[in-house]
Amino acid sequence: ELQKKVPDVIRLGYYEDETSALSRWNLPASHFLESWGDALSSEGHYLAIQPMILPLFGGFSELDLLNAVMGKPKVDGPELVQETFQASKPSGDPATAWSKFLHDGFASHILLRDQPPAFNGNTAGGIAHNLWSPPGPAPTPESPEVVLVRDYSIDDGRYINNAWLQEMPDPITKLTWDNAALISPRYAKTLGVETGDLIKITVNDVVPVTPPPAEGKPAPPPPPPSMPRELEIAVLISPGHADNSITIPLGYGRASLNSVGEHSGFNGYLLRTASNPHYIVADGKAIASIAVKKVGRKYPLSITQDHFSIEGRGLVREATLEHYREDNEFVKKIAGDDELPPQLPSIYRHPPLQSAQQWGMTIDLNTCTGCSACVIACQAENNVPVVGKLEVAHGRAMHWLRIDRYFASEHGYDQDKGELPEDPEMVHEPMMCQHCENAPCETVCPVNATIHSEDGLNVMAYNRCVGTRYCANNCPFKVRRFNFFDYNQRPVGKKKIAGALNVYKEYFAPFTEKGAPDTIKLSKNPNVTVRMRGVMEKCTFCVQRIEEAKIAVHIRAGASADDLRIPRDSFTTACAQACPNEAIVFGDIRDPESKVSKMKLQDRNYRLLQYLNVNTRVSYLARIRNPNPKMPDAQKIGIASPNEKEEAKE
Repeated sequence: ELQKKVPDVIRLGYYEDETSALSRWNLPASHFLESWGDALSSEGHYLAIQPMILPLFGGFSELDLLNAVMGKPKVDGPELVQETFQASKPSGDPATAWSKFLHDGFASHILLRDQPPAFNGNTAGGIAHNLWSPPGPAPTPESPEVVLVRDYSIDDGRYINNAWLQEMPDPITKLTWDNAALISPRYAKTLGVETGDLIKITVNDVVPVTPPPAEGKPAPPPPPPSMPRELEIAVLISPGHADNSITIPLGYGRASLNSVGEHSGFNGYLLRTASNPHYIVADGKAIASIAVKKVGRKYPLSITQDHFSIEGRGLVREATLEHYREDNEFVKKIAGDDELPPQLPSIYRHPPLQSAQQWGMTIDLNTCTGCSACVIACQAENNVPVVGKLEVAHGRAMHWLRIDRYFASEHGYDQDKGELPEDPEMVHEPMMCQHCENAPCETVCPVNATIHSEDGLNVMAYNRCVGTRYCANNCPFKVRRFNFFDYNQRPVGKKKIAGALNVYKEYFAPFTEKGAPDTIKLSKNPNVTVRMRGVMEKCTFCVQRIEEAKIAVHIRAGASADDLRIPRDSFTTACAQACPNEAIVFGDIRDPESKVSKMKLQDRNYRLLQYLNVNTRVSYLARIRNPNPKMPDAQKIGIASPNEKEEAKE
C-alpha cells in the first residue's frame, strides 16, 4: 500500500512478481554467483566476492546500480571493487597486492573496523523480545492461536520459483507444492475436518475507543471500522502439533509470477500485520476474536507419505542411553534378527564382487535430522527431473533418495481405522537403493537392464530398459523410479491442465511443445545420462564420481600400473557431501581403515530387512536418545523400536 504512494519506484530483481507490477522501472538483477562485490568480516577485514561465471543475461549487480545512481559511468568487471581496494593504499606493487587479494579472498592489512563487535546479551534479548509477541491468554477451541512461520522449503516466498524446493517433501508433513494449516488430530476432531478440507480463518481487530471530547469542543469522528482479515486454507492434520493452535507457513499463494510458483498454496500474509507478524491470539488488546469454520470444500494436497507407523518392522531402531548401556547389542534383538540362522560362507562365487574395492554406505540416525539437503544434492547431481504437483499426487515423484518419517506412540494406534497418534515421537530415516548383493530386482528383469558392477554396485543400463517395472514390484525397499512421461523434455512450468478436459497435458505429448530451455539444459550434469519416458532409474551410488576418481588415478599412474586403487576416502557421493552433520558415510568396505568400514563395526550397525538375505550394502546406525527425566513425556522418548515400546508399556 505504501509503495503505491511513491511516484517512481526502481526495482532490481531476479523475476517479475508482485513488486514488479507496482514499479515504474524494473532492472534485471545479475545473480550473486555472476556478480563482483565486497563485504566486511565480523572482525572488519575487507573481503572479495568474485563471480563464478559471467552474467547469462547481462543484468545489474547491487554495485552496478549504486554506481549508476551516483551518476558514474558504467564499468565492467572488478573495477569498482579494485577502486575500493586501491584506496586502502596496499603496500608493495599494486598489481601484486590485488592478485594476492583475489587469491586469498580477503585483505589482512585492511581493518575497516577499530574493534570487532562485542556480543551484548541484554541487547540481543531485547531484540528477540520485540520480534516476538508476548504470550496472551491460553488458546481454546473457540478462540485458537495462529502462528505464522517461514516455510521450510521456500523461506518467506523468495524461493517459490525453485521447482526443486517446491517438490522437496517437508520433513514433517511430507507436503509438496503447497502450504496448509497445520493442526493437531484432537483439534481436527473438534472442527470436524480432515486433511484437505478447506477452513476459513477470520481475525477481527479491536476497535479503538473514541476518546471523550474536550470541554467546549465537538466530539471527534469515530474511527473507521476495521475490516476483518480472512483466509481460506486447506487443513493438514499433523500428529504432535499443539492443540487449539494453527500453524501456517508463509510464502505461498502468490500471483503474477508467470512461473512454477504461481497459484501454489495459500497467502498467509493476509492475516499478518506489523504489530502481529508471527503470533496471533485474541488478547483483547489488538485482536478481538479469531474464528475458524469449515468451508465445506476440498483442496487437493500432494503428500508423498501418508502412512505413519513402522508396524513393528524394525526399520528405525533406537534406544535410550540407559538401555544402550545395559545392552549395547539391542539392535540385533529387533525384528527377529537374533533368530536368523548364521550366514555361512557360500560355495558359489559371486563374479561381479571380485574387484579389489567394494563400495558401501552407512547412515547414522543419531545425527540425521531429516533436513533433506541430501535429497536436493542427489537431484542436482543426477539430473533427477521435477514432475509437478499432479504427478506427485499420483505417486510418481522421481527422487532417488527420500526421507521416510515415522511417528511412534506410547499407546499405539491403528491408522487403518482412522486413528492418529497423539503427542508421538518422530523419527527420520533416509532411504535410497540399498545396492543388495543378492538384489531381487536383478532376477526379474527380462532384458538384464539392472545388473551388478564389478565393485558391488547395482547399476542400470538405460538403453536396455523396456519399462516392464518388474524390478520396482520386486524391490522390498520401494526405491526405484519410473519415467511415466518425458519429464526432462517438458519443464514443470509448462505442465498445466488441458483446458476444460481437466486432463494432464503430458497425455497429449506428441501434440505439445517439446524441449527444455537452455537455462534448464545448463543445470544438467554432463556426466550423467538424462533419462526419457519408459525408463526405470534409481540411486547409483554416484557411479560417475567413482569412475571420475578411477580415471584420475589412471592418469596419475600412467599406463604401467596394474592394480590401481582409489585413495582412501578421497571422494564421496553427492548426498554424503551435502549432509551438514556427516550422517552419511561412503567408501570402500574392503578397506578396514576406511571410515565406512569402521562405522560398520560399531555395535549400533544394522541392515534393513535382513531376513530377506539380500545383503544390502547400505547399513544404518541405531539412534540413541538421552532424554532429561524431568522433561515432560520423557518416558515417551526412544520407543520407536518394537522392543523399546514393549518395555515402555511395562
